[in-house]
Amino acid sequence: MAKQKFEHFEIAKLPDFPVVQLTKAKDFIKLAEILKQLHVFTVTETKDEQSLASFALLYDKVIYLLSAKGFKTLDEYEDAEEKGFTGATDYYDAKRGGYMNYKDFAESKQIGVVDRSLHMKAQRLGFFDHYEEFKLKLDTNKKTIPVDFNIAEFDNAMKLFQFATERGFKDYGDFAKAFFLGFTEHAVYDDARNKGFTYAHDYKEAVCMGFDNVREYQEAVHLNIKTKIEYSMFDYLRKASKNKYGFDGAQLIDALKKHENCKKLSIKRVKELMEQEQRKLKFPGKENAGNNLPEWYEKKLVSDKEIIQFFKECNELNDFGFYDEDGEFFEVSRMSDTTILVDGSNVAFSSMDRDDNIKPYYANIMNLADALNVLRYKEIIVIADASLRNRVKDSFQLEYLKRKVKYLEAPAKTTADEFLIDNAKKNKCYIISNDTFKDWKMQDKWIAENIDHIRIPFLRNENGTYSMPRLEGIRG
Repeated sequence: MAKQKFEHFEIAKLPDFPVVQLTKAKDFIKLAEILKQLHVFTVTETKDEQSLASFALLYDKVIYLLSAKGFKTLDEYEDAEEKGFTGATDYYDAKRGGYMNYKDFAESKQIGVVDRSLHMKAQRLGFFDHYEEFKLKLDTNKKTIPVDFNIAEFDNAMKLFQFATERGFKDYGDFAKAFFLGFTEHAVYDDARNKGFTYAHDYKEAVCMGFDNVREYQEAVHLNIKTKIEYSMFDYLRKASKNKYGFDGAQLIDALKKHENCKKLSIKRVKELMEQEQRKLKFPGKENAGNNLPEWYEKKLVSDKEIIQFFKECNELNDFGFYDEDGEFFEVSRMSDTTILVDGSNVAFSSMDRDDNIKPYYANIMNLADALNVLRYKEIIVIADASLRNRVKDSFQLEYLKRKVKYLEAPAKTTADEFLIDNAKKNKCYIISNDTFKDWKMQDKWIAENIDHIRIPFLRNENGTYSMPRLEGIRG
């Protein structure tokens, strides 16, 4: 506001002179300038219990009056009119808030903001410059803008500014980029981007379905999968089937792994097990059970012939059973995870020192037993023939060995290999041995079909320790 032009004097009562009532401040001021009257009187009178103030000029015994309408000075009244204010209350509120004109003040007042610094911040952050552009983009981006956004509620730039900044956006550009992809919360937009999502619709749908990964979500949509739980089952069966068994094959493997040990299952019973597993595939929003399987379910084991072929070709089944072609049944025969057999003589003779004509040592068996302890076997059974104790170079170690393992000698008229194999059949145990049992394969069909699976070869390291890579893989 310019330097104050008028001097104001308060008076209690006007003299009894003729009165001219003016209605506009600019006319009153123009008259004062023409009459060269820069001294203005302020008079207050009470009517109907209300105090009404007026500005007055006295010239040649004529009083010229202008209603103050709440303004404290004539200069402020003039300033208010020039800036578009229609009332003193708004003018003084704007003045306290630092506003320079009524338009800016009115826009802020609509959302309850009377601080010009906020208004200036909204301008600085681009909301005023881009507000009209924003409204135009609403018409051309109807498919991606937030579904619950109502432009009627944001009829000026200040409202849009407040909406955006309250939701964490730093400026109009930051807000518009997210908004026209369907996001109204900066934190949500950031989370969506970090997880690979572009559009809010996809992100929100994925969250509702339980997904936090865009690749999994997109694959689920493609496969008509409705929840993360269903997708997890699909993904598990896909990996378990290894792209060759079929999902029914993967489920059958799981069922056989959990089945009671030492049971003989007919093909009919095997089919029943598969159907029991398939009935578990019930997911929200779908009626999938039994033969009515999900669209994504890959089924390869339908006929008896396909199931039998599966039993013959699936090496993974060897860990917990085998198929008997003569009896036409699958025998559940899981290998023990607590007990293991050791071919005592074979290990004792595993010395790397060729100068002693490959003499056996109990120490070799003890070192291998240490490796089996690391693999968490609780019972280590060493089987050897009775002659071994007379051949070893460290016979004094036998008592120490018996503290680590269960040491058994083959009975009379029974070879160590025969005793070892009988124990493997009976106890469902792996055998640690580098002997291939070639002669036994020709004598015994069970051995021919199973020995390569239950026999675990070993390696003797230069430092005298032992490793069994295949067993280490099985034990994980």
